[in-house]
Formats: sequence, C-alpha cells, structure tokens
Amino acid sequence: MIYLGRAHSPESRVQYHAVISTHLAGKPPRRIRSDAKARCALTIGELAERWYLAVRSKEGANSKTTYEASYTARELTEQHATCLVIEFGPLAFKAIRSQIVAKGRSRQGVNRLMNRIRRCIRWGVGEELVPADRIHALSSVDGLRHGTAHETEPRRAADPKAVEVCIRWLEGQDNFGAAGIIRFIRATGCRPSEATAMRWHEVVLAGDMPHYRPASHKTAHHGIDRVIPLNSDAIAAVNSCLKLRQVEGLVFTHTRGKAFTTNAILLAVRRAVRATGCADWCTYGLRHLAATTALERTGCEAAAAALLGHSPRSTIIQRYSRDRFALAMRAAKSIEEVA
Repeated sequence: MIYLGRAHSPESRVQYHAVISTHLAGKPPRRIRSDAKARCALTIGELAERWYLAVRSKEGANSKTTYEASYTARELTEQHATCLVIEFGPLAFKAIRSQIVAKGRSRQGVNRLMNRIRRCIRWGVGEELVPADRIHALSSVDGLRHGTAHETEPRRAADPKAVEVCIRWLEGQDNFGAAGIIRFIRATGCRPSEATAMRWHEVVLAGDMPHYRPASHKTAHHGIDRVIPLNSDAIAAVNSCLKLRQVEGLVFTHTRGKAFTTNAILLAVRRAVRATGCADWCTYGLRHLAATTALERTGCEAAAAALLGHSPRSTIIQRYSRDRFALAMRAAKSIEEVA
C-alpha cells in the first residue's frame, strides 16, 4: 500500500505517475520527496521571495547586496511571477533582458542583472527547489555585447585639486572626521566601507611596515587576506583623529559622536562640491585616483591591484590604466636594460 496524499490533489497525481513509471521500469516503488513535489508547483515569484529573504538574512537589511537582490526580484517577477520554475527557460530569460534594455539600462547593468537572476536560480538548485537543468539552460544565453545597448561612461578619477579644496572646506566646517576619511582613502586607495569601519585595534602605526588589517572585507569569502599599507599621508590622516570622540573604537567619527556611513561621506562630498563650486567627484573617484597614480609611478599593474585589494587574477585594474602604451614602453625599456 502506497499513500499518495490527498485524493485528486496535484501532489497525489504527481506521486501516482512517479510510482507507475518506477513500476514499469522494474524498480521498487518509492515516495517522492516533498521538496520534489514543491519543485513542480513552485513559481518564479515564490522562488524570488525565498531567495531575497535568504540574502537579507545573510547580508542584513541595509546592505548593497540586499538592495540589489530586491531590485532583481522585482524585475524577475514583473511579468513572470506566476510562471512555474520548471517552465522558466532561455526564452523567458531573454524576454526579461529585452524588458530591461527597453527601460534604458546600460549594457553593463543589464548583464549584471542577468547574472544575479542566474544566481537566484542557482540558489534554488542548491536548496533543491529548482531542477539542476534550469541553471544549465540559462547559462546558454550569452551576455549583451558591446554596442547592443546603452554604454555607461568610464569611471573617472577625482581631480586632486578639487579633492584638496573640498577637504579644506570640510575642515573649515569642523567636519574633521569626513576630511580625515577622504585623506585616508586618497592615500591608500581603500574602499570607503573599509575606511568608515576602521578601528584602532586594527591599525599598526609603529614599525617599518605600518598597516591596517580590516576585520571584514569584500573578498574575505575568497580566502584573500586584506592588508592595507599605510604611507605617511595615511598615518597623518589617522593621527588627525586622535582627539575626536571615539564610537566603539572607530578611528573616524562624526562631530556629533556618531559613526560614519559610506552614504554620509558621499553626501559630505556633494555638499563640499556645491559650496566650493569645484569639479564634481565621488568617493570612489578617490580610489580610482589612487590606482592611476600608483600605475603611473610604478608601472606595475600587479602592485596596483595588490594596493586596491583585488585578487591576483583580477583584470579590473586594467580599466584604471590611462596609458597602457606607456606601461608597455616602460616594460620594453626594462628588457633592453637587462639585455
């Protein structure tokens, strides 16, 4: 006797056909697992909701990853919320891509969104909610090539003169914490989130190799150790905050004794730009400025990648190279000198 579930329910019919097929194949009958039954009736909307809640539980409600997951879930369910997961294939995937392109999103943004949708499906496979063939089917769809959608302008480095003007304006407003963070990012090329989260016990100023070792960072899940070397400018930025009120041991704090967020630094920069009338720039422009300066003075992309905290195999550092021919010429001359 095999119990198939409630009579005439979709689950019982699935169980019935599974038992019959195994019987005809000469195999002993077995019950279908409950998660296998759920896969047959799970919709894209339900999968997107479960994935978003899992991301939010892991990353927190206010993280950038959670925000991106929320946006991805909305785009995924706008027209395919009631579509069964087992019926979601390359054609539906391409339909979502065309829908996003029609909204004016850039090619890079569309490709990132499609990768996040694949990540959602892959998460469902790992949770045994989605058949494994779904992710293989979506992997067959290539990303948008150059010229097929709107292209974003390349990120530009901040103007050093504009940065110095804004720093002086912030110091004139007694906002030494924001000014110190800007000086620190300019000197080290670290991520804004790494600067705002820096604590005194993570900083080593004595010795021949002063450094800052963040407790957590973007590439920690890859097993990459992140150590930020501190030059004299970075040490001066840290020492300028010794007299400020500390919040939970943070190096850079607000004038009202509150911790900084990356958004607060960005808003401080925008206020300084409007007040001084200098060229517009953003906090990540400081990171770009540090990368291009390091490349121009060292001619070594590997060294610049190590400074920014990229993995050794990362090719992102190439976008910071203003003149790759100059780097190639420097390498050619070094070979000539060795010979």
